[in-house]
Amino acid sequence: MTERTLLSRLTVQEAVARIGGDDHCQAGGATGLSAALAAALAQATANSTLAEDPAPDQAAAARSMRSTMAAARAEFLRLADADANAILEFVALEEQGAAPAGYVLLCAGPRDMAAAAIAAAQAMQEFRARVGERSRDDLEFAITLMTGAARSALLLLDSNLRIWPQPELLREFEPALAELLAGIAALQPVARIRG
Repeated sequence: MTERTLLSRLTVQEAVARIGGDDHCQAGGATGLSAALAAALAQATANSTLAEDPAPDQAAAARSMRSTMAAARAEFLRLADADANAILEFVALEEQGAAPAGYVLLCAGPRDMAAAAIAAAQAMQEFRARVGERSRDDLEFAITLMTGAARSALLLLDSNLRIWPQPELLREFEPALAELLAGIAALQPVARIRG
């Protein structure tokens, strides 16, 4: 298997060029990078809140949010890298006669990414009541971006299950798909900023 430079190690321009120039679509890599950016934006809203000299309880919420989003950023970059290289691993497994393990690999990544995006968006929603006034709208942008990443990852999982409808894959991943759909339905990005 030929290793490629990890997406997270590329500049933004290089990552965009790779995704746009490849002969196979890297939906998972693109979704993971998008989620990492959404987490970074939410982390910035926590930083901005702390810069406003908040009350102790608001400061504690902002520090917790900053830490949560820093961890989420790292996880989304890891998942983006894993998904971007998963097709290479799949081809290697297929050549070894182990295609079923490759199918699981290509379904587990989007499942994990969707679950992480839902959790991150939920944390952002909980921070709404504590975010500083200057970055209130920015938090809404981050929630919208993260909700989109969750939906994108869920659709990738659903697509993979359509392409490889093996009974064992469906048994393993259909329950997760139903849970993810419910989790996304519970997210509440705003439709407009100005009510």
